[in-house]
Amino acid sequence: MRLRSLIDDADAIIVGIGSGMSSTAGFNHYNHAGMTCAGMADWQKAFGFKSLFDGFYHLYPSLEQQWAYYARYIDFMLREPASQPYLDLRSLIGHKDYFILSTNVDTQVEKTFPAERTCNYQGSFAHLQCKQPCCDEIFDASPYVERMLAGMAGFEIRSENVPRCPHCGWQLVPWVRDDTFLQGTAWRKGLERYEHFARERGSSRVLLLELGVGEMTPGIITLPFWSMTAKLPDAHLLSVNISGDSAPLQLGNKAEAIRADLRTLLAAARVTKVFKPPCQSL
Repeated sequence: MRLRSLIDDADAIIVGIGSGMSSTAGFNHYNHAGMTCAGMADWQKAFGFKSLFDGFYHLYPSLEQQWAYYARYIDFMLREPASQPYLDLRSLIGHKDYFILSTNVDTQVEKTFPAERTCNYQGSFAHLQCKQPCCDEIFDASPYVERMLAGMAGFEIRSENVPRCPHCGWQLVPWVRDDTFLQGTAWRKGLERYEHFARERGSSRVLLLELGVGEMTPGIITLPFWSMTAKLPDAHLLSVNISGDSAPLQLGNKAEAIRADLRTLLAAARVTKVFKPPCQSL
C-alpha cells in the first residue's frame, strides 16, 4: 500500500489534518447527520438547524439560549473518545518522528496525540477565552459546561451560569477562530513547535501528509505544504481526500494524491505490512 510505504520510508512526517478527517470519524459538523450523532435533534427540530455549525453561528436572542446550545455541543465533543481513524493514524506514525498540524477544533487531536507533537491552529472547544480578550489565558471548558448543564431548563441556562472571565467579568467564548480569537501564549507555543519541527527536519526525508484538507483555509496547510515540498531537497507530498485526487503539477513527482475514504484507507494501511525479504546468509 502506497500510504504505508511512504510512512515507513520517511525519516520525519508532518501531518496536516483538516475537516475531512473528523467527518470520516463521525464528527459531521456540516450536515444533518451530525445533529443526530451529537444528540442535538431537539435543537434541530425546534430551530431548523441544518448542521452543528449552523447552530453554533446562529444569532440567539439571549446569552442564556446561546450558551445552552454551546454547552450541549461542547459537552458532546468533550465526552467522545478518540475515534478509530485518529487511533489508526497514531498506530501508523506513532513509532516515527512526526508532528500534527490541525485546523480541527473538536478535541480529537488532543485526545490522540501528545501536546508536544501538535499545533491546533484554529484553537479547540476544550478551552474558553475572554471575549475582549483582557488576558493572555485560556480556561478549561469542562467545569463551565458541567455547571451550565446542571442548571439547564429547556433551551436556556441560568443567567448566573453564563461563563464569565475571572479577571474582568466579561463573557467567555469558545477558544476557536473568529474575530476575537486569542493568539496568545498557548497558540504561539503550538505554532513555534510546528515551525521548529519543520525547520529542524528540513534536510531529512520528509513526508508531508495531507488528510482531509479542504479549500476553506489553504494558507494554513495546503500552500505551506506545497512550498515546503518544493524547497526541501528530499520532501514528498501525499494528499488524501474523498473529493479529489489531483496533485499540484508544478511539484512533479514530488507530490501525489489519493482519492479515498480516510476511515477505510487508514484502517487498511494499519494492518498492511510492507514486505521486506529476510537477509540472505553468504
